[in-house]
Amino acid sequence: MSASPPAPPPIPALDGTLGDIQIALVVATWLFGIESLQTYNYYTQFPKDSVLLKGLVGAIWLLELGYTIVSWHAMYVITVTFYGRPQHILAPPLSMVFPIFFNALIAISVQTFFVYRVKVLSGKWLVPLICCAMNLARLGFNMLLFGKLSQKPIFTLLTTTFNWEIIVVSSIGPAVDIIVAASLIYYLWDRRKTDFKQTRGMVDTLIIWTVETTLLTTLSGVMQLVLFLSRRHDLSWLVFFLIQGKLFSNSLMASLNGRTRFRAVPGTALGFNSTTNAGQNVLPSFKLLRNASDTNPAHNRQTW
Repeated sequence: MSASPPAPPPIPALDGTLGDIQIALVVATWLFGIESLQTYNYYTQFPKDSVLLKGLVGAIWLLELGYTIVSWHAMYVITVTFYGRPQHILAPPLSMVFPIFFNALIAISVQTFFVYRVKVLSGKWLVPLICCAMNLARLGFNMLLFGKLSQKPIFTLLTTTFNWEIIVVSSIGPAVDIIVAASLIYYLWDRRKTDFKQTRGMVDTLIIWTVETTLLTTLSGVMQLVLFLSRRHDLSWLVFFLIQGKLFSNSLMASLNGRTRFRAVPGTALGFNSTTNAGQNVLPSFKLLRNASDTNPAHNRQTW
């Protein structure tokens, strides 16, 4: 009687590897559903926005769709195609690398959108140029990681060969968010110096809005960096990396759709400059009441 085949090696605990990735993908897919709903609401509520702005919204949604497809393809391959072969968790299929590419494009698009607000509100270029340089550096490091991991998609390389690149990428994102939020709050607070109670109340609302649209992306980036530095033995930091693009896109859509809360405010007209004529802004304006307009209530028109 022939001997029975040897028992397969036991599958190691997957809580800190596959479990983390699965949680991240479920949350990311849920956030994609919210972003899709917000995108639909945007196109129905703001049909007069500029073609460039509507194109940005559509492009980000397509990037999110691509991200969701490749992520779940990778999860299917790891859990079904390679079932019982845990070595493929740390050496996943190529589709698991593509979220780096999609996240990089989403992050730079959304952060540039918010950086532009600082330029419009302040009328100065220094802070926006610094933020743009940091964004380009982050994009470059992300594309470097994408290119290298595309050749050899092994997660352990992230904590060995590409250790400092991950630290730089994880640090730049929150830094830009904090600089943008602090700059907007500073210039908004300066506009608050007026005798008009209605204007002060609106500026307070805009300050809260600014914090709301940057808080989650900042916290996500900080948590990603902290976990990467403190838990090198597992992939828990990937949870925040894999949902970060969704947080960026949802913060953009919340900012765009949030304009509806100002429509009921008398004496104001907050909207995006949607004209595309020469000399006109095709990106969203972020102009508050100036001191000159405060002297004439009939001119109290604001553009967000």
